[in-house]
Amino acid sequence: MKRFESGWLLGCLLVLLSAGSARAQETAPARTGVLPAPHQLSLYGRGGALFYLSDAMTTGGLGGGLGVRDTIQERFILQADLNYLMGIGNVAALRLGAGVQRRGTWTPAVLATLSTVVGDRLTFLTPEHPTPVRTPAVALGLSVAPLRFTQGGLQLSLLELGVGVGTDLPSRGMALQLGLLEVGTAF
Repeated sequence: MKRFESGWLLGCLLVLLSAGSARAQETAPARTGVLPAPHQLSLYGRGGALFYLSDAMTTGGLGGGLGVRDTIQERFILQADLNYLMGIGNVAALRLGAGVQRRGTWTPAVLATLSTVVGDRLTFLTPEHPTPVRTPAVALGLSVAPLRFTQGGLQLSLLELGVGVGTDLPSRGMALQLGLLEVGTAF
Protein backbone atom coordinates (compact mmCIF):
# COMPACT_ATOMS: atom_id res chain seq x y z
CA MET A 1 0.00 0.00 0.00
CA LYS A 2 2.90 2.38 0.79
CA ARG A 3 4.27 1.82 -2.71
CA PHE A 4 0.94 2.81 -4.24
CA GLU A 5 0.74 6.01 -2.14
CA SER A 6 4.32 7.01 -3.03
CA GLY A 7 3.72 6.32 -6.71
CA TRP A 8 0.50 8.31 -6.68
CA LEU A 9 2.18 11.31 -5.02
CA LEU A 10 5.11 11.19 -7.47
CA GLY A 11 2.67 10.99 -10.40
CA CYS A 12 0.74 14.04 -9.17
CA LEU A 13 3.95 16.03 -8.75
CA LEU A 14 5.10 15.13 -12.29
CA VAL A 15 1.74 16.19 -13.76
CA LEU A 16 1.90 19.53 -11.91
CA LEU A 17 5.52 20.05 -13.00
CA SER A 18 4.68 19.41 -16.66
CA ALA A 19 1.63 21.70 -16.47
CA GLY A 20 3.72 24.48 -14.90
CA SER A 21 6.46 24.01 -17.50
CA ALA A 22 3.98 24.17 -20.38
CA ARG A 23 2.44 27.33 -18.92
CA ALA A 24 5.90 28.92 -18.57
CA GLN A 25 6.69 28.15 -22.23
CA GLU A 26 3.41 29.73 -23.33
CA THR A 27 3.99 32.95 -21.37
CA ALA A 28 7.79 33.27 -21.78
CA PRO A 29 7.78 35.13 -25.14
CA ALA A 30 5.19 37.61 -23.86
CA ARG A 31 7.33 38.50 -20.84
CA THR A 32 10.73 38.83 -22.50
CA GLY A 33 12.21 42.22 -21.61
CA VAL A 34 9.17 43.16 -19.52
CA LEU A 35 8.88 43.74 -15.78
CA PRO A 36 7.62 40.81 -13.66
CA ALA A 37 3.86 40.29 -13.55
CA PRO A 38 2.35 42.56 -10.89
CA HIS A 39 0.30 39.73 -9.29
CA GLN A 40 0.29 35.96 -9.54
CA LEU A 41 -2.52 34.20 -7.67
CA SER A 42 -1.99 30.57 -6.78
CA LEU A 43 -3.77 27.78 -4.94
CA TYR A 44 -1.70 25.43 -2.79
CA GLY A 45 -2.04 22.33 -0.66
CA ARG A 46 0.18 21.70 2.32
CA GLY A 47 0.98 19.07 4.92
CA GLY A 48 2.76 19.36 8.24
CA ALA A 49 2.29 20.07 11.93
CA LEU A 50 1.37 23.00 14.16
CA PHE A 51 1.34 22.95 17.97
CA TYR A 52 0.47 25.67 20.48
CA LEU A 53 1.84 25.18 24.00
CA SER A 54 1.20 27.29 27.10
CA ASP A 55 0.71 26.91 30.84
CA ALA A 56 -3.06 26.82 30.30
CA MET A 57 -3.44 24.67 27.17
CA THR A 58 -1.89 22.47 24.51
CA THR A 59 -3.49 22.19 21.09
CA GLY A 60 -2.61 21.32 17.50
CA GLY A 61 -1.46 18.24 15.65
CA LEU A 62 -0.52 16.81 12.27
CA GLY A 63 -2.52 17.33 9.10
CA GLY A 64 -2.90 19.41 5.99
CA GLY A 65 -4.84 22.14 4.35
CA LEU A 66 -5.50 24.40 1.38
CA GLY A 67 -4.54 27.99 0.84
CA VAL A 68 -4.40 30.89 -1.57
CA ARG A 69 -1.32 33.03 -2.24
CA ASP A 70 -0.73 36.31 -4.06
CA THR A 71 2.86 36.81 -5.24
CA ILE A 72 3.52 40.44 -6.10
CA GLN A 73 6.28 41.18 -8.65
CA GLU A 74 7.73 37.69 -8.00
CA ARG A 75 9.07 39.01 -4.68
CA PHE A 76 6.40 39.75 -2.05
CA ILE A 77 3.98 37.14 -0.68
CA LEU A 78 0.52 37.46 0.86
CA GLN A 79 -1.17 34.17 1.80
CA ALA A 80 -3.92 32.53 3.81
CA ASP A 81 -4.55 28.86 4.48
CA LEU A 82 -6.95 26.72 6.46
CA ASN A 83 -5.67 23.44 7.92
CA TYR A 84 -7.26 20.42 9.58
CA LEU A 85 -5.03 18.87 12.26
CA MET A 86 -5.32 15.63 14.22
CA GLY A 87 -3.41 14.48 17.27
CA ILE A 88 -4.97 16.33 20.16
CA GLY A 89 -8.49 15.74 18.91
CA ASN A 90 -9.84 17.65 15.90
CA VAL A 91 -8.32 21.07 15.35
CA ALA A 92 -8.62 23.78 12.69
CA ALA A 93 -5.81 26.26 12.12
CA LEU A 94 -6.10 29.46 10.10
CA ARG A 95 -2.75 30.97 9.10
CA LEU A 96 -2.27 34.40 7.55
CA GLY A 97 1.17 35.33 6.26
CA ALA A 98 3.09 38.14 4.57
CA GLY A 99 6.70 38.00 3.53
CA VAL A 100 9.40 38.12 0.92
CA GLN A 101 10.97 35.52 -1.37
CA ARG A 102 13.98 35.35 -3.66
CA ARG A 103 13.31 35.63 -7.41
CA GLY A 104 14.24 32.77 -9.72
CA THR A 105 13.83 29.00 -9.60
CA TRP A 106 15.11 28.58 -6.03
CA THR A 107 12.78 30.86 -4.04
CA PRO A 108 13.47 30.62 -0.30
CA ALA A 109 11.09 32.77 1.72
CA VAL A 110 10.66 34.43 5.12
CA LEU A 111 7.13 35.18 6.35
CA ALA A 112 5.52 36.90 9.30
CA THR A 113 2.53 34.75 10.30
CA LEU A 114 -0.59 35.09 12.40
CA SER A 115 -2.03 31.70 13.41
CA THR A 116 -5.37 30.98 15.07
CA VAL A 117 -6.02 27.46 16.36
CA VAL A 118 -9.52 26.34 17.39
CA GLY A 119 -10.95 22.99 18.40
CA ASP A 120 -10.04 20.24 20.85
CA ARG A 121 -7.26 20.89 23.35
CA LEU A 122 -5.72 19.77 26.59
CA THR A 123 -6.39 22.34 29.30
CA PHE A 124 -4.53 22.83 32.56
CA LEU A 125 -5.80 24.59 35.65
CA THR A 126 -3.20 26.90 37.22
CA PRO A 127 -3.38 29.70 39.79
CA GLU A 128 -3.37 32.19 36.88
CA HIS A 129 -6.09 30.18 35.10
CA PRO A 130 -8.42 28.60 37.69
CA THR A 131 -10.93 27.91 34.88
CA PRO A 132 -10.20 26.38 31.45
CA VAL A 133 -9.25 28.78 28.64
CA ARG A 134 -12.09 28.86 26.10
CA THR A 135 -10.65 31.36 23.60
CA PRO A 136 -8.82 30.30 20.42
CA ALA A 137 -5.04 30.04 20.59
CA VAL A 138 -3.58 32.99 18.65
CA ALA A 139 0.13 33.39 17.88
CA LEU A 140 2.25 35.89 15.98
CA GLY A 141 5.39 34.36 14.52
CA LEU A 142 8.05 34.01 11.89
CA SER A 143 8.41 31.21 9.32
CA VAL A 144 11.39 30.33 7.16
CA ALA A 145 11.06 28.15 4.03
CA PRO A 146 14.59 27.43 2.74
CA LEU A 147 13.67 24.66 0.26
CA ARG A 148 11.13 26.42 -2.00
CA PHE A 149 11.22 26.20 -5.77
CA THR A 150 9.19 27.92 -8.47
CA GLN A 151 9.03 26.94 -12.14
CA GLY A 152 6.49 28.71 -14.32
CA GLY A 153 3.20 28.51 -12.46
CA LEU A 154 4.26 25.64 -10.16
CA GLN A 155 5.51 26.13 -6.58
CA LEU A 156 7.07 23.40 -4.43
CA SER A 157 8.26 23.71 -0.83
CA LEU A 158 9.87 20.79 0.97
CA LEU A 159 10.50 22.36 4.37
CA GLU A 160 9.08 25.23 6.39
CA LEU A 161 10.01 25.98 10.00
CA GLY A 162 8.10 28.45 12.15
CA VAL A 163 7.97 29.70 15.70
CA GLY A 164 5.57 32.15 17.29
CA VAL A 165 4.45 33.67 20.54
CA GLY A 166 0.88 33.88 21.79
CA THR A 167 -0.90 35.01 24.89
CA ASP A 168 -3.28 33.30 27.27
CA LEU A 169 -3.44 36.33 29.52
CA PRO A 170 -1.77 36.60 31.96
CA SER A 171 0.65 33.91 30.71
CA ARG A 172 2.30 33.40 27.31
CA GLY A 173 2.31 30.53 24.88
CA MET A 174 4.54 29.29 22.09
CA ALA A 175 3.52 28.07 18.62
CA LEU A 176 5.72 25.60 16.74
CA GLN A 177 5.17 24.88 13.06
CA LEU A 178 6.72 22.36 10.66
CA GLY A 179 5.73 22.29 7.00
CA LEU A 180 6.82 19.10 5.25
CA LEU A 181 5.35 19.50 1.77
CA GLU A 182 3.57 22.29 -0.06
CA VAL A 183 2.57 22.15 -3.72
CA GLY A 184 0.90 25.04 -5.50
CA THR A 185 -0.09 26.12 -8.97
CA ALA A 186 -0.97 29.51 -10.41
CA PHE A 187 -4.47 30.13 -11.74
